[in-house]
Amino acid sequence: MADPKYADLPGIDYQPDVYETSELPEDDQAAYVVEELNSDAVSSLPVNPNSAYAKFKEKVVSSKGLDFSDRISGSRRTGYETRTEYEILGEGEGVETPQQKFQRLQCEMKELVEDVENLKTAMKDTSETDQMNPVQVSQQVQVLQKQLYELHLEQVLGQEAAADITDPHNALPKKVITQLDAIKSGSATTKTPSKKGLFSRAAPAGSTEQQVTYELYYRPEQAKLQEKAKLGQLEERIQRLEATVGHSPEKVSTLTRDASSKSLMGAVASLEARTTMLDPITLDHIEARMQGVLQKLAELNKQRAAVEDADKQSKISELYDLMKKWESMANSLPQVVERMTALSELHEQAMQFSQALSQLDTTQQQLSTTLKSNTTMVKELQDNFASNMATIEANCKALDARLKAVQKCTLAS
Repeated sequence: MADPKYADLPGIDYQPDVYETSELPEDDQAAYVVEELNSDAVSSLPVNPNSAYAKFKEKVVSSKGLDFSDRISGSRRTGYETRTEYEILGEGEGVETPQQKFQRLQCEMKELVEDVENLKTAMKDTSETDQMNPVQVSQQVQVLQKQLYELHLEQVLGQEAAADITDPHNALPKKVITQLDAIKSGSATTKTPSKKGLFSRAAPAGSTEQQVTYELYYRPEQAKLQEKAKLGQLEERIQRLEATVGHSPEKVSTLTRDASSKSLMGAVASLEARTTMLDPITLDHIEARMQGVLQKLAELNKQRAAVEDADKQSKISELYDLMKKWESMANSLPQVVERMTALSELHEQAMQFSQALSQLDTTQQQLSTTLKSNTTMVKELQDNFASNMATIEANCKALDARLKAVQKCTLAS
């Protein structure tokens, strides 16, 4: 910062000082900043890595007692233990089958065993005696679980009953088919299907009951032919739709406009609402309303044309008046241009003269200020000389008095 006493002098920089630093090195300039994206579609789970590491620490997969060779032998060869997924129906979703109830009870028994084990570990440090002992509870749970495993629905009810329980919807038509075949023809043996395959059941000797012997064969070629026939029908329907609709994207977009934003049921409902509007009665009402709308539009167009004509006439009259004014001024424009070009040099000289006058004015002001300062300095000098003369005269008078005194002393001596 420059000294403020030099602020009014020309050629002195009195602006604040600015210090600039050099650019950053290339390594810092090329630093890449990773932006964290926040999206509602990505769910971030709070996972504690320390707790996860402590949970899976020193845990290994043991293959002891397992066999993955798939070799044929008398004993059963098993791999890793797998868990069975059970389906538990909610409230109001239907009636549970006995197989589903059995699976639900097994699942609940496993959960109860786990809860009792957790209760054992939690009750080691407590000394309450009024509650039931967890060891007794676990023993009772094990007894119940053993009884549940000993039910063996297939052995008690038979494989046919177990199959009917597990899949009651498909078991009923099978029974109906067997009864119809039994009415048509009689035989001695009956074969019924199960989940694992086909098995036969012979009639007892000497029985007079009419039974049906049938064989169920599965032909993959026929299933493939049926699938191909369905695909052919679907392709035929698609070709019919393409023939009626066409390949223009505008028609396709109009047809798929409702299906893109709604479900298929919603699109069908909107199409039904549109087809109901094509009735003759509704069309007559729409036509009458359209006629009224057309009449109103014609009247509005007439009024709009009249208003537009009035606006155009007013604008044209204003333009005509302006042109009349400019006609008188257009004759004098060349003379004005010539005068302006002739006076351009005079204007330049006047500008230079005004600049010289401004410079003279500034110099006159500077001279007046210097004269004022000089007059003040002269006054100060005159005052100083007057005071100095008075002191000199006083000193001379004192010196004369001393000399006279010295002369008197010398004369007297």
